[in-house]
Amino acid sequence: MDNDGIFVNLICSRQDNTNECTDQQFNDLESFQVFKTALDSAEKMPGMINYLAEYNLEVKFQDQATKAFHLSLGTNRDMKGLLVDLENTNEGYEIPVIHANKLRELIEG
Repeated sequence: MDNDGIFVNLICSRQDNTNECTDQQFNDLESFQVFKTALDSAEKMPGMINYLAEYNLEVKFQDQATKAFHLSLGTNRDMKGLLVDLENTNEGYEIPVIHANKLRELIEG
């Protein structure tokens, strides 16, 4: 299947050693859509944030634009995910629980 040049690169940056994580790459359209839907659904959080990133996330879109983020999901399936655009690390975006769980499932394999 042609992937239109899209890819998702996930680099583990977890520092707390409480959970294992591994670097992963996704270049299939289905996985890309899971990430894109999560990114599109993220809502800006008020105020400045203080966080630890689990992953460095790089997404290359069909138009060849590449965006870089910090992504934190944790393992609690009742928690929202956290997305931080590396162009402004003072602003965080919450990923709704349903989309955060889809990301957790995809990443955990």
